[in-house]
Amino acid sequence: MTVGLARKLSRTKPHRDALLKNMVTQLLQHGSIVSTHEKCKEASRLAERVISWAKKVNENPSSPLRSEIQSRLFLAGDNSKLMGRLLGEIAPNYVGRNGGYTRVLHLERRLGDKAKQSVLELVNTPVIDSEGNFNRGNMKLWLLVKNTMHDESCHKPYSSLTLKSLKKMLVGKTPEQLRSEILAVRRFLKEHQGEEWNETIETGVVDVLLEQMQGPGSSATKKGKKNGGYAFVSQRPVRDFAPAP
Repeated sequence: MTVGLARKLSRTKPHRDALLKNMVTQLLQHGSIVSTHEKCKEASRLAERVISWAKKVNENPSSPLRSEIQSRLFLAGDNSKLMGRLLGEIAPNYVGRNGGYTRVLHLERRLGDKAKQSVLELVNTPVIDSEGNFNRGNMKLWLLVKNTMHDESCHKPYSSLTLKSLKKMLVGKTPEQLRSEILAVRRFLKEHQGEEWNETIETGVVDVLLEQMQGPGSSATKKGKKNGGYAFVSQRPVRDFAPAP
């Protein structure tokens, strides 16, 4: 049930606060969580707020927002080091962003009660950690890479929507970092399918993909180009309203 701007999630306020507190803690700890769509949307709002606070605490360590963050997370047991990770790793990753730190992706409905499910994940999470292991999350990048591989197997040009979505992945990342992540995902998928991996060929394919992704065809609508029946102009035309004779 939704009343006002926030969902009540069929729970009392203390129960709802504890639920969202646990979800945001698990999201920051693991990078992604799966739950019903409504819970993911509400947890996303709280996670965005917590990360924004963490960025302000980094700018001003004496900020009272530190205690506010601590009150919104479970920081005991396995999560005892989460505060340091939030301030030292997660928040600095979004310095160039003013929002949009999380992403909600729809999944198939749950088998039992047919409830809508979604995955909530942090954007810009590195695909591979410092030890060479795959991180949780990055589901959208994996799906986009699978789409490009499907287009290649069907000998079709890359979808313009796929190229546009891949270009958005460059926010907060360098082209070289995105290139290495795409290669890592492609290698895993090909080896999982029992296909042969050729580093030279795959590197060339990804270079072509990145070139098309950053090409003029994937850019936003330019000034003066019609979009949806409208034309964008630099200034409003002047009309001569001469009196009728």
